[in-house]
Amino acid sequence: MWYFLSLLSGFFFATADAFSKKESRISSPMIIAWVREAYAIPFMLPLLLFIDIPSLDSVFWISVILCVLIDFLTTYLYMYAIRIAPLSLTVPYLGLTPIFLLVIPRIILGETLSVTGMIGVVLVSIGTYILQLDRAKYGIFEPWLAIFKNKGSFFMLIVAICYSVTSTLGKLAIQHSNPITMSIVYFSLLAVTFTPFALREAKKQNIRIAKRTKSYFSIGLAMALMAITHFTAISHVQVAYMISIKRLSLLFAILYGWILFGEKNVRERLTGGIVIIAGATLIAFA
Repeated sequence: MWYFLSLLSGFFFATADAFSKKESRISSPMIIAWVREAYAIPFMLPLLLFIDIPSLDSVFWISVILCVLIDFLTTYLYMYAIRIAPLSLTVPYLGLTPIFLLVIPRIILGETLSVTGMIGVVLVSIGTYILQLDRAKYGIFEPWLAIFKNKGSFFMLIVAICYSVTSTLGKLAIQHSNPITMSIVYFSLLAVTFTPFALREAKKQNIRIAKRTKSYFSIGLAMALMAITHFTAISHVQVAYMISIKRLSLLFAILYGWILFGEKNVRERLTGGIVIIAGATLIAFA
């Protein structure tokens, strides 16, 4: 079940990215960063009627607040990156997150991985390299060096590193609450943090938020479904395994980029995707 939920989370994440990139033609990265949190909340709040709300201790609040502070930066960088660069040249670098997750959950949560699982995580990251294989004609390290030559890719690398920390802290918060409570509290705090900046940006750019409601709620629904499946899955398995499967969102992002935005080099991207799937399969049977 955690495998299926992780896969769904990746699909909804890629869908939210596609909707966000489309909306970025009109709204600024700061506004979209706010939309991804604020417009997800209406879809999540009704779930409180069906769960027991736990007592939230200091570990929960410290973990959530740290997540919000880090994600305030990463969400903005994420939206800025997919606005200025192709989805297939930015989102694939999130595949590096599992590499960082080989270390961070061990330090914070004391989690350990099997040899098969570790091989799977490494394959996921190798697949990420292959996604940029078309750039290898300029040198074997070019797919990695491209990170520093393309501002969108570089920002996404920072996001990948930060996500490895917030994913681990998020699981710690879940261990002291439950997936639904964590999702709602986290999104609500992040939305409140973004609100004054987003409203100021909307006024500055003369963007009528009410007229963008349909587009914004599409992004919000995708993000709400992503969050619920993400936090539910991560509560049942090691962080590195769950995030590795969720990173199959790279494949969905590549297809969205090709179908919706006419992005190229699909063959190399899908080849890398096959390697990612191989790694994900190893993780599933670890």
